[in-house]
Amino acid sequence: MNWEERPANLHCNLGDILKKKGISALQLSKDLDHRRSTINDLINNRDIDSRRIPAQLIARLCVYLNITPNDLFSVKHEEE
Repeated sequence: MNWEERPANLHCNLGDILKKKGISALQLSKDLDHRRSTINDLINNRDIDSRRIPAQLIARLCVYLNITPNDLFSVKHEEE
């Protein structure tokens, strides 16, 4: 596969998950004791390609939301 022609990107599904569960970014931030700016960046997929996401945060999100990392993240291929 030619990665330059059809790059694969990581996509965070946190925004959709929170909407379905009726949880706000502020509430999630408070309950997880994590910075709201980081939560918002994940919700908006801001700088997801260059961002370091702590494993502890991923684990907390999964336990709190009763999901798996596969639910939280997906891989998307850009269309040519």
